[in-house]
Amino acid sequence: MNKIIWVVCALLLTACTGPQVYNGKEQFSSTGYSLTTTPRHTVDYFVEGLTNQLIESNQYLTASTPLAVTSFVDLQDMGATNWLGNVVSENFMFQMQQRGFTVVDYKSTGVIKVTRNGDFSISRNWQELSAQQPVDYVLTGTMLRQSGGVLVNARIIGMRSHVVIATAQGFLPAERIGRDLDFMNKIQIRNGVIIRTEQQQPTTNNIVLRP
Repeated sequence: MNKIIWVVCALLLTACTGPQVYNGKEQFSSTGYSLTTTPRHTVDYFVEGLTNQLIESNQYLTASTPLAVTSFVDLQDMGATNWLGNVVSENFMFQMQQRGFTVVDYKSTGVIKVTRNGDFSISRNWQELSAQQPVDYVLTGTMLRQSGGVLVNARIIGMRSHVVIATAQGFLPAERIGRDLDFMNKIQIRNGVIIRTEQQQPTTNNIVLRP
């Protein structure tokens, strides 16, 4: 009888256990891992919380309104972002689409480029993107580096009216990010040219996307 009770308790505990939380630092333990409960990074939960704030404060955005998500930028340099700013924006695209909103991926080229290195349909090359995009609102924000982590402010802005219709704020502890917070891999725009500080080489010209 005791053995049966122990088995039942173990099954209940397994059923109640959600996806494993991973911060990207320590080596990931595959113990208990299954395809039905894939691990989630702590940044996922952080952005999920910010998304809930945006939804609660939202005034005009509807499920059918085209929305674009851009990289979150350094508050002290609005023309620069880094790996964290891009990761946060990618997570917001996931969260908003999962909630039924119409998310426009303006980096989509509209074609599939088949190469020896792989098959590609998205790009950051301005020459491969359309300057006209069906976007009414943009989800963007800023990051401020602090000693213990990063203060993140998010907002949804009307592309034509420039009115802020939703806001969110949160603090992401450094120990939960999983990578060095120093703005390594920093991406900047100088004189219309995208520059990555780790390469110190210009890539392609930037493009202004209009709704």
